[in-house]
Amino acid sequence: MIMMVAQTVMFIASVWAGWHFFEATEVLIALKWGLSSVALLLMSLMIKLALWPIIHIHRLGERLSALEFRLN
Repeated sequence: MIMMVAQTVMFIASVWAGWHFFEATEVLIALKWGLSSVALLLMSLMIKLALWPIIHIHRLGERLSALEFRLN
């Protein structure tokens, strides 16, 4: 659960930094916000992709438990 919260916070921060990137008028400021946005977005994506198989396994386990319950 903590990882999902961290992933969500990183995604929101990435969108916020991206917003500042598009508002920037100077190159150095745009570079600062753009790199921050890309780094946060990549970290958010890596966490989501790392948790995806675990979430899938839990869903399969729940479905198998429901199927066992129906058969008994």
